Amino acid sequence: MMMQAQIEAGNPWLDNRATADVWIAGRLKPGVSPARATANLNAIAAELGRQYPWPNEGLRFNLAKPGLIGDAGGRPVRAFTLGLLALAALVLLAACANLASLLMARASDRQREIAIRLSIGASRGRVVRQMLTETLVLSIAGGAAGIWLAALLSRLLSQWHAPFDFPVQFNVSADWRVLGFGLAASILAGAIFGSAPAWRASRTDANAILKGAQTGGGRTRLAFRDVLVVLQVMLCFVLVSGCLVSLRGLQQALAMDLGFRPRGVAVAGFELGLAGYNEEQGRSFQRRAWQAVEQLPGVQSAAWSNSVPLSIDQSRTAIYPEDQPNPRPADATSAIFYQVSPGFLKTMGIDLLAGRDFGWHDDRSSPPVAVVNLAFAKHVLHTDRPLGKHFRNGPKGALTEVIGMVQDGKYESLTESRLPLMFKPILQSYNTTTTLVVRSSLPEARMVRQMRQAIARLDPNLPLYGAGSLDQMLGFAFFPSRAAALVLSAFGLLAIMLAVTGIHGLVSYAVARRVREIGIRMAVGARPLQVLRLVLGRVMLLLAAGSALGLVLAMAAGHVLASVVYQASPRDPLALAAVLAAILLLGLLSSWAPAHRALRIQPVMALRHE
Repeated sequence: MMMQAQIEAGNPWLDNRATADVWIAGRLKPGVSPARATANLNAIAAELGRQYPWPNEGLRFNLAKPGLIGDAGGRPVRAFTLGLLALAALVLLAACANLASLLMARASDRQREIAIRLSIGASRGRVVRQMLTETLVLSIAGGAAGIWLAALLSRLLSQWHAPFDFPVQFNVSADWRVLGFGLAASILAGAIFGSAPAWRASRTDANAILKGAQTGGGRTRLAFRDVLVVLQVMLCFVLVSGCLVSLRGLQQALAMDLGFRPRGVAVAGFELGLAGYNEEQGRSFQRRAWQAVEQLPGVQSAAWSNSVPLSIDQSRTAIYPEDQPNPRPADATSAIFYQVSPGFLKTMGIDLLAGRDFGWHDDRSSPPVAVVNLAFAKHVLHTDRPLGKHFRNGPKGALTEVIGMVQDGKYESLTESRLPLMFKPILQSYNTTTTLVVRSSLPEARMVRQMRQAIARLDPNLPLYGAGSLDQMLGFAFFPSRAAALVLSAFGLLAIMLAVTGIHGLVSYAVARRVREIGIRMAVGARPLQVLRLVLGRVMLLLAAGSALGLVLAMAAGHVLASVVYQASPRDPLALAAVLAAILLLGLLSSWAPAHRALRIQPVMALRHE
């Protein structure tokens, strides 16, 4: 604030009572509650409202805990991190079900070994202890590998630079408490979900197994495994559908109509106030910089503005109706505004629906004019034909005439609804913040190099910022959707791996338990197709049941996803059909090896089995 005059020359916003973009942080005195502090602040607000009715009438203060960008970023960041925790919990649950399923299949393969141990005097507690020890060794080894991988990914993520046009760095260092929690969770999960197979293995009927008979309670074990497989398939369906829906939403968002055409546009920004330019020098330099880049080879059109849509630098202003002599702050409508030069609409690819664009004659000596969008015309001017209508920019501002109307677009974020917008001639209101925009037939990277050289010839000491293609600058707007799509893709791949191993374990378990039955069937003339139907029939039934439950859960969770990934439709039929086909195909592929092994069973060997 002390450097305001130097940082924003010609913009004395600290002296303007309508300025509403100041952040205030304070520490409460000991014994002062937030409610008491809020009441004290609102007493000051009430006094300000009495002394200065405009613009402080109705002013209210609210205290908030400090967070990202004050407390504005707290809610979305907390929602995103809670979403990640929910996804991680789903993957952990699927992994636990998979672990229990595979351990049960392994215990089935070791029935004869366990029966021999029991027959020579091993207690059931010793058998449970042995199998739990093996499970815990696996859990500890997996947790240790997870710690190493988490530390590696944390270092890589800390070195990554987000696609923002301002300096931000994510410090995601590996915290020993978080890693310890992850290791404890893996050990606890192994102990809990490994106890059921261990307990069932300890109840093996040693006499029946040694005589070659099937143990009792097989139907119960199979039913329990069925529940585990259905649970895995259901969770896999939810995660994979979230992955595909987010990817489809991101694809549609990248191809959506933004209200302008960023392809082929290069941008470069500079701040003349910080460089020591006064208003007359700044106006002259902006014009000369525009002329220099417009003459570059391959340039189709060029212009400059104070900012561009979907960048981090956005401005709003209060719009008042023309027919009220003493308007109140409650009568104002907030609108986004840009200060642009002639040719800006053409360069950005913004279609003019009615009226005219700005000309070089729209300068300080001409009446104030503006170009508005459809939302401004409907919600502020309350008409579909705004040409010739007037409004005030501020309660005591001069009347501004609407000379043109453009289509609606996206300005602050991709998820916003139709917001009122107006363009004002930068020749009528000077701004030191300058963004050159150039549409050319050359690659954007090459055009940016030429723009840098052209501006350096005019002022070699003037630094540029945000120089690059307009598509690259839009990375900030698309960052939440891309991050969500990446995270969901990672969780989807993990879920697929778990489902494949779980289904494979189920079929292997079924084949291992029914070797003798399959051999007898083949000995009495069963054909390979009948054996396949015997082995895969129940698997396909479980896949269908898990997919149906997953479909219901995915559609319910899709509404949460749609709030994060713009254009993500929770009921996208193509994505849901693709997930269903993928689940069934993965089920068949993961079942093929044990099913093929069942077809190769020799009846004579099967009858001598164990």
